[in-house]
Amino acid sequence: MDVYEVLFQRCLEHRVIVDDKKVPLWTISKEDIEEGRVDFNLQWESLQDLAISLYEFKREQLKSKELIKLPIEEILVGIAFLKSKESGYLIIDDTSNMYTCINYLSDIITARINCIAKYYYLIKKPLNTNIFDEVILKFPQKKDIRTNNMQDLKEIVFKLKNLQFDI
Repeated sequence: MDVYEVLFQRCLEHRVIVDDKKVPLWTISKEDIEEGRVDFNLQWESLQDLAISLYEFKREQLKSKELIKLPIEEILVGIAFLKSKESGYLIIDDTSNMYTCINYLSDIITARINCIAKYYYLIKKPLNTNIFDEVILKFPQKKDIRTNNMQDLKEIVFKLKNLQFDI
């Protein structure tokens, strides 16, 4: 089981409210959603609100030397189930807003990895190294690590959105 399968399983355990009862996400049905009986128990009202929060998380993480607390399961559930805000004159597309949120989430994950690499993992060449240490430690190490997780995140979101709760 890879990390994205574990993340998907954790998303399935996200507590939602159906008919005033807290239940795990995996117990809901399409009818529950269509009939409006599900409260996804999220801190955002729309995909736009979520995108703004993700942008703020990203800015905060880029500035910080610490890892910012991030409710990743709740974010993925939000991307899957929140709708776009209706706007009088703009054409709102849920799919493009979902992709915007996924892009921001991927950027946050990249920023977190870079934070770990920069502050928690040895990246500066010690003064007392010799050529053998340099070869073994492969200095200088990359300073800007990029993640390639967009497809995995999209897969999780669309499996949640389509209620494909099997692994």
